[in-house]
Amino acid sequence: MELEFKKRLKKNKKKHPVRNLILIILALLIVGGASALYINHRGYSAKNPNDMSLTEVKVSSSDSISQVGKKLQKKGLIRNERYLTRYAKRYGAKSIKSGTYLFSPVQSIDNVYEELAQGPAETPVLDSGYTYIDGNKTAAQTAGTMADAANVSKTDLLKAYSDKDLIKEMKEKYPKLFLNAKSDLTLYDLVMPGIYKLKDEKSADALVRDLIKRTDKEMKAYYPELKSNGIPVSTAVLLAENGGKTEFDRRLAFIKKIASYAQQLKKDYGILPSISIAQAIHESNWDDSDLSSKYNNFYGVKTDDTTSGKSVVLETQEVENGVTVTKKARFAVYASYKDSMKAHAKTLVNGNTWNANQFKDVIAATNYKDAAQALYDDSYATDPNYPAAIIRIIQNWNLAQYDK
Repeated sequence: MELEFKKRLKKNKKKHPVRNLILIILALLIVGGASALYINHRGYSAKNPNDMSLTEVKVSSSDSISQVGKKLQKKGLIRNERYLTRYAKRYGAKSIKSGTYLFSPVQSIDNVYEELAQGPAETPVLDSGYTYIDGNKTAAQTAGTMADAANVSKTDLLKAYSDKDLIKEMKEKYPKLFLNAKSDLTLYDLVMPGIYKLKDEKSADALVRDLIKRTDKEMKAYYPELKSNGIPVSTAVLLAENGGKTEFDRRLAFIKKIASYAQQLKKDYGILPSISIAQAIHESNWDDSDLSSKYNNFYGVKTDDTTSGKSVVLETQEVENGVTVTKKARFAVYASYKDSMKAHAKTLVNGNTWNANQFKDVIAATNYKDAAQALYDDSYATDPNYPAAIIRIIQNWNLAQYDK
């Protein structure tokens, strides 16, 4: 019986060779089509749903959607630029806007395109299930969002940040996080800004434990430099959504570049090094302005000198009657950063043409807090928030160490 069945099967195979070939081809087409659909769908989905890191991407007004896609692909944020280009062609009724964006591998192509159409914003466009914590917002401002995402009490979460027992527990578990910490530090100061995929938690304390655990993991690469330079961890945490370790290293390198000359200026002119460094940081945006990086003008010094090579005309933003306006102004050009720092020191010591003692209180100050306040009191700066900004920079980066 079995032998007879095999004979019939063999006979049928010989009898319908074309049909069998067609079935095989159809099967291959179905498998191939399904694979193509899967690959295509995968191309539009998030590059990595578990990589919640943020990367800064600059988009200029001249960039095409394809060029933007290539930038994102190069930075590992999307699989291939063609998916963004195809999406834009299919749904692209909106034009993309120039600016500096924060993108993440957790964003799908439609998230990316929507963000480009909206323009740079405080919050990246994310699918549901992800929560974004803005480092520029206070604990109270973010508590509701985090509490809802983790299904805990907002009130309990705010209490947990300052709970002495919980702080003690975290200090014992993650001692490096608390090196060089300010006396008024709360656990919220150690919460990394960025994207989170929060799950339901048993309590607010449990949520905070998870948040601090993530911070300790991400701060491991920073610990050696933070310890050797006396810089609090909270300073590095604030940079998490603004360049991360790369930007931290760049800023620290800038400080070290000018610190020794700032100390020399103290010997020659009596200016506190912390003040010289902090003002250079504040006025040049960490040497990230054209005026500083191209023309060595760290302090935004203007001039009337029209001699070739001595000045440059650039656009600048100024506040007039409470409104920020863009104007063109002539700024001094220096041969080196040392020339810029020296000219700044001389200005503080010699005052101006109408008052040689204009900045006498800055020179007389023996500590950075008094000197920073004197910059405002003596009308070096007109912004009442200027002293606080200078003090914050000095404390965050431990610049007072250079005053000793």
